[in-house]
Amino acid sequence: MRLLSIRLIVFLIVGITLVSLSSSYYEAFREKRALRRDLERRAEVLGESLAGNVERDLEKNSVQDLQSIVQHFGNREHLSGLAIYGRQGDLLAVTRALASTLTTVPSVMSQALRDNHGVGAFQRVDDTSVHMYALPLCQLDEVIGGLVIVHDASYIRAESLHIWREAFLRALAHVFLIVLITLLIIRWSIAAPIARTAEGQPFNQRPRLGLVLESGTLFGLISPLATLLRQHSTPFVSSLPAIPD
Repeated sequence: MRLLSIRLIVFLIVGITLVSLSSSYYEAFREKRALRRDLERRAEVLGESLAGNVERDLEKNSVQDLQSIVQHFGNREHLSGLAIYGRQGDLLAVTRALASTLTTVPSVMSQALRDNHGVGAFQRVDDTSVHMYALPLCQLDEVIGGLVIVHDASYIRAESLHIWREAFLRALAHVFLIVLITLLIIRWSIAAPIARTAEGQPFNQRPRLGLVLESGTLFGLISPLATLLRQHSTPFVSSLPAIPD
């Protein structure tokens, strides 16, 4: 009976944990993709809304007006800043926060100027995850420059880790509940009938009920499990795999 109880509990813990984490992995992966699509859409919308004003000031070669635009629109939520380039890839205006970061022409900007269409990509800049969207600026169907919009994308990873953490806590709660219910079922449906049957027999002929009938069995079994799971919860969450792109 002791061996059966332990095996059943181990199988339940492993099965519940695998199912919960697999489901949570898919949930985190789907959430990350949704956040990325939303960020890409916001960058495209912002680029289209700014293109007309930037093209007009770029045609007039008004560097002061271009700098005013990048500073004005460079302080939005998750927006790191803007940069405006000439047709040859020369930097004309940039948000001050990005001045030390965009020391060279981003690859998305070069591709946008070459192919004459918007290009976006997630990149790592100074150990920070960012999304860059480059939009060519045209006048009479001729490319006269480009606009780069840089968003801070580190919040996406933070949200994915938050989902993993919540998933682990849910799995932990499920394990405790199901182990508790299983022990109660074993005690009431199996051990109790055997004990009642053995009451009328001599002591030396009674069935050996093992762990199930021992005093304090329920709490004695759960307590070590609780201690073990609590000790390993923090390193387990920190070692969860990253969600793939």
